[in-house]
Amino acid sequence: MQVGQTLTLSPEISVRVTGMGASRSLKAAEALHQQGARALLSWGCAAALAPKVGAGTLILPKRFLVPDSGGYKVCSADPHWQAELHKILAGLPLLVSDLVGSDRVLATPTQKQALFKATGAAAADMESAFLACWSAKRQIPFAALRAISDTASTAIPSAILASALQGSISPWRLFGQLLFHPQAIPALFTLGLQFRTALRLLTQAAKLLLPLRFGWP
Repeated sequence: MQVGQTLTLSPEISVRVTGMGASRSLKAAEALHQQGARALLSWGCAAALAPKVGAGTLILPKRFLVPDSGGYKVCSADPHWQAELHKILAGLPLLVSDLVGSDRVLATPTQKQALFKATGAAAADMESAFLACWSAKRQIPFAALRAISDTASTAIPSAILASALQGSISPWRLFGQLLFHPQAIPALFTLGLQFRTALRLLTQAAKLLLPLRFGWP
């Protein structure tokens, strides 16, 4: 699927590929809301901030921290939905912790350590916290499930950052970057292994969740 595409999994479930960043995710949420969405789940990957959180760990936040006037605004997941997800996914490596929103890719361990020190949140992404506050304003039930794809000690190679195109990574751009920066290949290989672990856990979670209905009015 491409960024901006919507896939209908059932009469009750639609998936929209947003790409990276708050603006893209909020635009997608607005589109789904106008199409009749009655609840919203932020699904995908996140970066670990806490040192001992491993790749593939599923983050199921109760609270979301959004940068706001030099501090952080707190928005919450729907307590009923969050509790139901926690019960269903209890057999998987699951962590309930605050998740903080970032307006940029956290490319270095130093950046992750600084954000962890400032917030205490175990993980960060660029979409969920912003979506949580957007949903709260509209009284739409919201939850997030994110899998750790890069740990607190993992650096994101500059070749990946330079390969971003319209909110996703362009394989052709990445190939070109690696031709000129082959020293990034080992770090890319490590990141790729962690990303596969995250996808495997998300797939396991999806198999548990998709047959279920949560009964939104």
